[in-house]
Amino acid sequence: MEEKDIHRILSIISRRIAGKEIRWRLEGSANLRVQGMEVTVRDLDITTTPEGIDIFRSALNEYIVKDTKRDNLEGQSLVCDILGFEVEINSYGNDLLNMFEHVRIGSWNGLNVPLLPLENAKDFYRMIGRAEKVRLIQTHIEKNMKKRIK
Repeated sequence: MEEKDIHRILSIISRRIAGKEIRWRLEGSANLRVQGMEVTVRDLDITTTPEGIDIFRSALNEYIVKDTKRDNLEGQSLVCDILGFEVEINSYGNDLLNMFEHVRIGSWNGLNVPLLPLENAKDFYRMIGRAEKVRLIQTHIEKNMKKRIK
Protein backbone atom coordinates (compact mmCIF):
# COMPACT_ATOMS: atom_id res chain seq x y z
CA MET A 1 0.00 0.00 0.00
CA GLU A 2 1.48 3.31 -1.05
CA GLU A 3 1.09 6.58 0.84
CA LYS A 4 -1.47 7.81 -1.69
CA ASP A 5 -3.57 4.70 -0.94
CA ILE A 6 -3.31 5.29 2.82
CA HIS A 7 -4.36 8.91 2.26
CA ARG A 8 -7.36 7.97 0.09
CA ILE A 9 -8.57 5.38 2.61
CA LEU A 10 -8.12 7.70 5.59
CA SER A 11 -9.97 10.43 3.68
CA ILE A 12 -12.94 8.11 3.12
CA ILE A 13 -12.96 7.05 6.76
CA SER A 14 -12.61 10.63 8.01
CA ARG A 15 -15.52 11.81 5.87
CA ARG A 16 -17.72 8.91 6.99
CA ILE A 17 -17.17 9.55 10.73
CA ALA A 18 -17.02 13.37 10.56
CA GLY A 19 -19.10 15.00 13.28
CA LYS A 20 -19.43 11.80 15.29
CA GLU A 21 -18.08 11.56 18.81
CA ILE A 22 -15.62 8.71 18.50
CA ARG A 23 -12.27 7.73 20.00
CA TRP A 24 -9.93 6.01 17.59
CA ARG A 25 -6.32 5.87 16.52
CA LEU A 26 -4.29 4.60 13.63
CA GLU A 27 -2.16 1.60 14.51
CA GLY A 28 0.13 -0.90 12.90
CA SER A 29 2.51 -0.18 10.05
CA ALA A 30 0.38 2.67 8.71
CA ASN A 31 0.79 4.46 12.05
CA LEU A 32 4.56 4.04 11.72
CA ARG A 33 4.62 5.11 8.06
CA VAL A 34 2.58 8.27 8.68
CA GLN A 35 5.17 9.19 11.33
CA GLY A 36 8.04 8.90 8.88
CA MET A 37 9.22 5.32 9.18
CA GLU A 38 10.09 3.46 6.00
CA VAL A 39 7.94 0.36 6.49
CA THR A 40 5.79 -1.69 4.16
CA VAL A 41 2.08 -1.20 4.76
CA ARG A 42 -0.06 -4.16 3.72
CA ASP A 43 -3.29 -3.14 5.45
CA LEU A 44 -4.62 -0.32 7.58
CA ASP A 45 -5.29 -0.97 11.27
CA ILE A 46 -7.44 1.14 13.56
CA THR A 47 -8.12 0.86 17.29
CA THR A 48 -11.35 2.20 18.77
CA THR A 49 -13.71 1.76 21.72
CA PRO A 50 -16.68 -0.63 21.84
CA GLU A 51 -18.89 2.38 21.08
CA GLY A 52 -16.55 3.29 18.26
CA ILE A 53 -17.01 -0.16 16.70
CA ASP A 54 -20.73 0.59 16.47
CA ILE A 55 -20.05 3.97 14.83
CA PHE A 56 -17.58 2.48 12.34
CA ARG A 57 -20.00 -0.40 11.65
CA SER A 58 -22.71 2.09 10.68
CA ALA A 59 -20.43 4.55 8.84
CA LEU A 60 -18.55 1.90 6.82
CA ASN A 61 -21.34 -0.67 6.45
CA GLU A 62 -20.95 -1.03 2.68
CA TYR A 63 -17.24 -1.87 3.05
CA ILE A 64 -17.49 -4.51 5.83
CA VAL A 65 -16.55 -8.05 4.82
CA LYS A 66 -16.24 -9.54 8.32
CA ASP A 67 -17.71 -8.55 11.70
CA THR A 68 -16.58 -10.76 14.57
CA LYS A 69 -16.17 -10.99 18.29
CA ARG A 70 -12.51 -11.78 18.93
CA ASP A 71 -11.84 -13.70 22.11
CA ASN A 72 -8.08 -13.20 21.83
CA LEU A 73 -8.67 -9.41 21.82
CA GLU A 74 -11.50 -9.59 24.33
CA GLY A 75 -13.32 -7.32 21.89
CA GLN A 76 -14.78 -6.77 18.44
CA SER A 77 -13.17 -6.65 15.04
CA LEU A 78 -14.43 -5.29 11.73
CA VAL A 79 -12.61 -6.13 8.52
CA CYS A 80 -13.37 -3.83 5.61
CA ASP A 81 -12.36 -3.73 1.97
CA ILE A 82 -11.86 -0.11 1.00
CA LEU A 83 -10.49 0.58 -2.48
CA GLY A 84 -9.25 -3.02 -2.64
CA PHE A 85 -7.25 -2.79 0.60
CA GLU A 86 -7.96 -4.43 3.93
CA VAL A 87 -8.86 -2.14 6.82
CA GLU A 88 -9.10 -3.82 10.23
CA ILE A 89 -10.85 -1.97 13.04
CA ASN A 90 -10.41 -3.42 16.52
CA SER A 91 -11.79 -2.72 19.95
CA TYR A 92 -9.64 -4.26 22.67
CA GLY A 93 -11.18 -5.35 25.96
CA ASN A 94 -7.77 -4.72 27.53
CA ASP A 95 -7.39 -0.99 28.25
CA LEU A 96 -3.59 -1.37 28.32
CA LEU A 97 -3.69 -2.09 24.58
CA ASN A 98 -6.04 0.78 23.73
CA MET A 99 -3.49 3.41 24.82
CA PHE A 100 -5.91 6.25 24.10
CA GLU A 101 -4.26 8.39 26.78
CA HIS A 102 -1.16 8.63 24.56
CA VAL A 103 -2.90 9.51 21.28
CA ARG A 104 -1.99 12.77 19.59
CA ILE A 105 -3.50 14.30 16.49
CA GLY A 106 -0.94 14.53 13.72
CA SER A 107 -1.28 16.53 10.54
CA TRP A 108 -0.34 14.37 7.58
CA ASN A 109 -0.82 15.39 3.94
CA GLY A 110 -3.74 17.65 4.83
CA LEU A 111 -5.46 15.15 7.13
CA ASN A 112 -5.67 15.25 10.91
CA VAL A 113 -4.96 11.70 12.03
CA PRO A 114 -5.06 10.30 15.60
CA LEU A 115 -1.67 8.64 16.01
CA LEU A 116 0.09 6.58 18.65
CA PRO A 117 3.52 8.23 19.07
CA LEU A 118 6.47 5.99 18.22
CA GLU A 119 7.62 5.53 21.84
CA ASN A 120 4.14 4.34 22.78
CA ALA A 121 3.84 2.22 19.63
CA LYS A 122 7.08 0.54 20.71
CA ASP A 123 5.49 -0.23 24.11
CA PHE A 124 2.37 -1.58 22.36
CA TYR A 125 4.44 -3.95 20.23
CA ARG A 126 6.41 -5.05 23.29
CA MET A 127 3.12 -5.92 25.08
CA ILE A 128 1.92 -8.08 22.18
CA GLY A 129 5.28 -9.82 21.74
CA ARG A 130 6.40 -8.26 18.44
CA ALA A 131 10.13 -7.96 19.18
CA GLU A 132 11.10 -7.21 15.55
CA LYS A 133 8.78 -4.15 15.46
CA VAL A 134 10.19 -2.98 18.82
CA ARG A 135 13.74 -3.14 17.40
CA LEU A 136 12.69 -1.42 14.18
CA ILE A 137 11.06 1.49 16.03
CA GLN A 138 13.97 1.80 18.49
CA THR A 139 16.47 1.93 15.62
CA HIS A 140 14.40 4.62 13.88
CA ILE A 141 14.14 6.70 17.07
CA GLU A 142 17.90 6.45 17.75
CA LYS A 143 18.78 7.28 14.14
CA ASN A 144 16.59 10.39 14.22
CA MET A 145 18.00 11.48 17.59
CA LYS A 146 21.52 11.34 16.13
CA LYS A 147 20.39 13.45 13.14
CA ARG A 148 19.00 16.13 15.48
CA ILE A 149 22.15 16.22 17.60
CA LYS A 150 24.49 16.80 14.64
